[in-house]
Amino acid sequence: MSTPVAAPIWILAAPFSGASWLAGCLGRHPGLFATPELNLFLAPTVGELLDIFDIGQGAHAHGLLRALAELEFGNQSDAAIACAREWLEQRIDLPTGQVALHLAARAAPRRLVVPDSESPLRPMDLQRLSEQIPDVSIVHLVRHPWEQGCLLAAWARERLFVPQDYKDHAFRPPQVEPQIPWLRSNTNIERLLQRLPAGQHRRLRDEDLSEPSAQSLADLCRWLDLQNDETTLRSMSDPHEWTFAGYGPGTAPYGLEPEVLEPFSDEDLRLAALTTLSGPMPWQAEPEGLDAQVVHLAQRYGYA
Repeated sequence: MSTPVAAPIWILAAPFSGASWLAGCLGRHPGLFATPELNLFLAPTVGELLDIFDIGQGAHAHGLLRALAELEFGNQSDAAIACAREWLEQRIDLPTGQVALHLAARAAPRRLVVPDSESPLRPMDLQRLSEQIPDVSIVHLVRHPWEQGCLLAAWARERLFVPQDYKDHAFRPPQVEPQIPWLRSNTNIERLLQRLPAGQHRRLRDEDLSEPSAQSLADLCRWLDLQNDETTLRSMSDPHEWTFAGYGPGTAPYGLEPEVLEPFSDEDLRLAALTTLSGPMPWQAEPEGLDAQVVHLAQRYGYA
């Protein structure tokens, strides 16, 4: 008789809120297997997903290819990436949620963990997640909108292309406005969680993960019914030894959020640490402060 496979754990967060970092921490737990971002729910089937990946020049596929290469073919070499791509091309009619469940079965007895800062921007993606994996456990990860905004804006300064979801189109030309994806993502996540049983989801603040006591990680492990002894928690505090830490092979180097791949300057980090919900935001060309909806939601998350 085969052992039942535990439902995957999905880390849902706004962009630049620490989803990849938390995945790296959880990926160091002996009972968990954390992947890069998979972007599975951009489409209902694998064939449609591959079409979207091709239109977007392929980078959105890297996390899925790296995870599939590691779990199905044993490594993340360019050859294994090619095999992973072929594996997907042979299953174009497969629902994308079934790919996640296949990865969960390959990771067993370790429980699959998936970071996701893309699906929260789109309610349809979240709906596919909840419909195709109805027993999924969700960690709603939040970060102070000032810190998230400073980091996103610093990253965007060095980019020729910035996603339209990150811009305020009331300006000509449109300007990067981090609080738009922050509010949209967290609002969409909350709407999803309202439809799920209370025991199926948990909110976690990114800032609490840096506490020396590691209490937030211990509480999360207890919620997931995992061991949380001091040695295990100590190993989880540094995700640099995680299987997917850093860049992947040349044919699939990405799959993690930029904040864990590209270091910020000391000045950017200093500014991000000066959190406040009032006054002008440093990234705004015409300082207006945070939107009232952002302030209200941030206060509900315990930020001041």
